Amino acid sequence: QTTSWLSRRRIVCTDQGEGSSSFVSARQATIIMHPPLDRPHPECVEEIDDLYHCHATTSKLKFWGCNNVKFALDQCLKKEKQNLLVELNKDAAEKRAAEEDAYQKALGKEMSFEDYLKKDKDFNKAMEDRRRMEESRQKK
Repeated sequence: QTTSWLSRRRIVCTDQGEGSSSFVSARQATIIMHPPLDRPHPECVEEIDDLYHCHATTSKLKFWGCNNVKFALDQCLKKEKQNLLVELNKDAAEKRAAEEDAYQKALGKEMSFEDYLKKDKDFNKAMEDRRRMEESRQKK
């Protein structure tokens, strides 16, 4: 690792084999720009191809040459992730209820903590007292 005299940033040399190497600043190394594009992204194939084409045809000296293409890819990947999360979480409430039932059964209890609190007279009285105090404070 060496220090660049131009920008005072750390420069990391990564060897890519056969004598070639590339220099990446430490700041760029810690910022993840997008997920790996080598794994399948079925909804974003066109945007990935456009980005690869832009990188191949745009001069490396033109720093912001592919920003529009990169922005379109980021939007597509974001949409893909949202769709995946919706698909994964569509039955989350049912799974959570099943987990709660299994947990209660494992503890040997037939009611949940929330159900217990609803039936607890002391807790309900304390909550009613608290509610009355808050209402009286708001009226003042």
